[in-house]
Amino acid sequence: MAQGKKVLIIEDEQIFAENLQTHFERCGWDARIACNGKLAVIAADEFLPELILLDFHLPDMNGFEVLDAIRAGNHCCGCVLMTGHPTDTVLADAQRHGIGRILCKPFPLSTLEGQLLATAAEFSSARSTPATPSADPAAK
Repeated sequence: MAQGKKVLIIEDEQIFAENLQTHFERCGWDARIACNGKLAVIAADEFLPELILLDFHLPDMNGFEVLDAIRAGNHCCGCVLMTGHPTDTVLADAQRHGIGRILCKPFPLSTLEGQLLATAAEFSSARSTPATPSADPAAK
């Protein structure tokens, strides 16, 4: 269980975002939603999530622009990308942004918490030890 973990869900499809929030709250997470990039940057600054579940396609900017803006505000946290369009370009950009897990929509909720917990553990480990490249093909 993810006692006390904070996740920011950045997703513009309201019903899907609310379903994700409900799922995380039932699993013991503190989950918040932002429906566009601008609100996501504000929410990340105020909420200080440990993890971000980030949609690639948003109405005002793409997910990587959102992540760059959040990181520019000196807030670093683990990130899992969601996309319905896993092109080679998106996958390469995700890797350049340090995103090791990509969920291709639609995805089963049963694996979602495990993906986020693994990302949180990797991010925490990376912050406390020197960086070493690793690949996890099962997460893609």
